[in-house]
Amino acid sequence: MMPVRLFFHPSRVLAPCCLLALGACANPALNTQLANSREALDQARIAGAEQAAPSELQAAVDKLDQASTAAEKRRSGDEAMRLAQEAQVDANLARAKTNSAQARLAAAEMAKSNQILYEAINRANQNQQR
Repeated sequence: MMPVRLFFHPSRVLAPCCLLALGACANPALNTQLANSREALDQARIAGAEQAAPSELQAAVDKLDQASTAAEKRRSGDEAMRLAQEAQVDANLARAKTNSAQARLAAAEMAKSNQILYEAINRANQNQQR
């Protein structure tokens, strides 16, 4: 028969407890938010925010870095979540400003094209009246 104390060795109890504690540190909501923030940042970069909204894009990068650091150090999950959310908002703002700047540029080009067409129509009408 095996001695009973082999089944109750402290390492057999301590190891599963440590694994449970480490597993509890992983926050799926925080991981999802960090992924969403990274995606928003990538979308802002693709849209051209580095030229159109550099300060907002840099703020998003800084906050995402801080959130990642806080998550890695397992400091405050609330702080990391807040920073990740702020990074996503800043990235979305940078993308919106970029889209707005591109829309203004397109509108200006359209107005210029309309003016050229208007002048061409006026010249054609003047030539027909002669």
